[in-house]
Amino acid sequence: MRWPDGTVYEGLWQSNLYNGRGKLYHASGDLYEGEFVDDMAQGFGIYRHANGSKYVGYWNQDKQHGFGKEKWNDGSQYQGFYQNASKEG
Repeated sequence: MRWPDGTVYEGLWQSNLYNGRGKLYHASGDLYEGEFVDDMAQGFGIYRHANGSKYVGYWNQDKQHGFGKEKWNDGSQYQGFYQNASKEG
């Protein structure tokens, strides 16, 4: 499915929502690949930013939540737990 702004979704659908495994290519060049529930990142997924930064880990309702690894394009990185998109530890 392609939207007018250039966003593209490839994956499973249920009830006209992203549900199951899929890829969401944002118009900005960012890419999320992983699990979706009702149009939101949920479960394990990988988010790649167009600038080279990357997050690999768990999501809850479109927010980083649980264990994850984040690496920024300047080489800095974080590995640990997230609570509603905030680093914990």
